[in-house]
Amino acid sequence: MYNIYINMHSSTVPNHHRERRNLAWHLATITRQSYTTLFLAWIALTATFALAYFLLSHFAPEHAPGAFAQMHPLQAFLNSLYYSIITATSTGYGDIFPQGFSKVLASIQTISSLMVFAIFVTKLVSSQQEIALQEVHKLTFEDIFHNAREDLFIIRRDLDGIIDDARRHGKLSEEAWENLFIAFKQAQTLLQEIPDFYNGGNTFYTIDARREQLLLEAVHRTLHRINKALDVLSRAQIDWSGHPQCMKDLKELMRIFDSITPLWQERSPYKKKEAFADILDMKRQMHERIGTSLPI
Repeated sequence: MYNIYINMHSSTVPNHHRERRNLAWHLATITRQSYTTLFLAWIALTATFALAYFLLSHFAPEHAPGAFAQMHPLQAFLNSLYYSIITATSTGYGDIFPQGFSKVLASIQTISSLMVFAIFVTKLVSSQQEIALQEVHKLTFEDIFHNAREDLFIIRRDLDGIIDDARRHGKLSEEAWENLFIAFKQAQTLLQEIPDFYNGGNTFYTIDARREQLLLEAVHRTLHRINKALDVLSRAQIDWSGHPQCMKDLKELMRIFDSITPLWQERSPYKKKEAFADILDMKRQMHERIGTSLPI
């Protein structure tokens, strides 16, 4: 019953629509062929038409290109091949010209050969464009990677300044609090970008094992510095847990970290369990620190 429905439905599709779909399918099939296949197809077309011109020179000289009938068979075949190549490349020197039925053959050969040649060139240009696009994506994501590590370093440097203020003065200035909030927000943004290095947001670039190790170390050091900053603030009796903005940004940071860590581990092809274990331990310490700081 289902097949009957499909047949009935397909019969209602206009013929010109089916013809367009068939043409598009054939063109797509041709463009998927390799360079070697396309080149061999062009050679085969050229040789086939050369043979057709040669046969015309023997069996219907009035329809053959030029005056092949008076030539030796080998010479006639070589001239037929020469004429076929000239026609296929659309050069047209004019020393040999078609007549009679060979005009039809020459027209068909010109169209078909130029079509194959155009597909070959288009495929070649498309391939070069794809290579160039891959290089652009690679350079872009490598730049993003280096910026991410640099930004993580800036976060650690800002946290070091906050730690130094807390130790020296036993309190934080408004500017120091603002730097702390900015550091938390910057860390949130950078953590959200990490999964994109593993074919999550692109199709051309995945960081190598060495860069991943550098990224893991940068994230681990940043989390360690955040833990250290909170510990120093607590020792200096600076009530960071009672600051609404501080707790809000910290909770959001941990929420993002909890969401990206499994994705990061899943997408990483290098499976560096020890490095991830260190980061997970730092995350656990931050959860405990925030949890014990919440009012009961």
